[in-house]
Amino acid sequence: MADQDRSSEAAEQGAWGRPVSARLGEIGMAVALLAAAMFFVWQSTQLPFGHVGLPGPGFFPFALGIALGLLALAILVGAVGAAGDGKVVYLGHRDVLIALAALLGLAFAFERADTYLTLGVFAAALLLLVARAALWRVVLGASLGMVAVWVVFRLGLGVRLPAGEFWDTIRDLVAAKFNGAS
Repeated sequence: MADQDRSSEAAEQGAWGRPVSARLGEIGMAVALLAAAMFFVWQSTQLPFGHVGLPGPGFFPFALGIALGLLALAILVGAVGAAGDGKVVYLGHRDVLIALAALLGLAFAFERADTYLTLGVFAAALLLLVARAALWRVVLGASLGMVAVWVVFRLGLGVRLPAGEFWDTIRDLVAAKFNGAS
């Protein structure tokens, strides 16, 4: 019976899903989170900290890196101390790979293109390819999400997110087209 459950679960994960013990998966994830936390803490020390009343740009990344590191250590201690119970997780699921590819694209394009455009395309890609939502819902959801981001950052926090070179490039292309047509 357990073999039937495992084979149906494997079929549900798709052709790319590879079985790994849950304990090994937890240890691997905890180590990856710990590495990310150490990177955040290291990079935040390169920025001014400020003080509690007026935190600098390094304060919150440092605090979040410490919190992430402590949580990763808790996961790691729990996973190493736990006995293997034979549970299996599947790595390499199609939706996870799509989300990772979309995150890599977002990281690459975030400061090169307009922030709202890249975040909107990221949200649309996840809604379309992972959630498999209808196109009208994807467009509506991504658009409303970008309005919410603008309201929070621009109006609520007074922060202008990076525009990149995207709109300057578009403006130059349009100007060249219309100036060349005259």
